[in-house]
Amino acid sequence: MVNAEPMANQNMTVTAPSEQEPGKEPKKLQAEKEASGIKAVAQFMKEVAIEHRKITWPDRRQIVRETWSVIFLVSAITVMVLGIDWVLGHVIFGPLEHWARLHGAGVGRG
Repeated sequence: MVNAEPMANQNMTVTAPSEQEPGKEPKKLQAEKEASGIKAVAQFMKEVAIEHRKITWPDRRQIVRETWSVIFLVSAITVMVLGIDWVLGHVIFGPLEHWARLHGAGVGRG
């Protein structure tokens, strides 16, 4: 069942706006924020060092095997793209270029 009590029963505190200009804080607060920022960076760097120690690096055999796999796949894709380019160039555009030259189009006609 849904509680249908009005929200007026809840205790809410409202703080008055600061009498200082916006963007200007007391020097004590600025110093505390800078100190907490430095502490946060130091804590972050400690956590990075802890996580870095947890890394397990692959052995040399795995690196060599995966490098050859990448080289093979890049070569295979390159050959496939070259094949598609050759087919489009000779089978599709070759006859179109030949037809265009027969009918007076093409480079060098004048």
